[in-house]
Amino acid sequence: MPSRGESSISKIKVIGPSISPFVTKVKAAIAYKKLPFEHQEYVGISELRKLNPKTGKVPIVLFGNEVIFDSSLILRKLDIEKPSPPLISEDTALAAKQYLLEDWSDESLYWYVQALRWNVRNEPRTVQESRGFVPAPLRFFAKPILRQLVGKQPISQGLGRLPYEILVEELELRLDNLAELLKQHPFFYSDQPSVADFAIYGISATGFSGATPEFAKAFSNRAELVAWRSRMDDLA
Repeated sequence: MPSRGESSISKIKVIGPSISPFVTKVKAAIAYKKLPFEHQEYVGISELRKLNPKTGKVPIVLFGNEVIFDSSLILRKLDIEKPSPPLISEDTALAAKQYLLEDWSDESLYWYVQALRWNVRNEPRTVQESRGFVPAPLRFFAKPILRQLVGKQPISQGLGRLPYEILVEELELRLDNLAELLKQHPFFYSDQPSVADFAIYGISATGFSGATPEFAKAFSNRAELVAWRSRMDDLA
């Protein structure tokens, strides 16, 4: 039997493209746990539906023969398999804040980045960046395929309907909020990283990918966020 802090899982495989903030979130958390893993960047639609028929989304992680999907569930599984270092505080009040910030990052901050990625100003860069995730025979049709599968989502969600200038202003306000939270501790609410940090780290990685210069500029203008991201880079 493994001792506390050790994992009984001998093989971990992460499936999904690194441009996904949720894939980056999971990879960084696994690296923080110092667990070896394999990463499969490309996944076809048929394979994705077979592995994850419930949501059809990445990331998917194979823990041995067990398949886990959804980044938040995957991080919970990581803490079960290897409790140390923990991804959530033992203080229940602090843990509540960390869980809520993780959820906000996944369900709100994510859409700011997606709305910018698929804004008419950034769409050509986004399509070029994402062409590698379309099967080779279909890459000539990458733009309409990606627009249909992904590009329309921010409009359905709502943030994609905002005028560009307002979208950027609102994003900057949210980044101000995050910078304020980092004035007391090196990580969000704590001296150690948690699920909240890995969630926001994943979003920031996609925001810095090149397709959304507005995000990169706004983030880089806030010293607390820059210092925090550097600390996260060192961990991941």
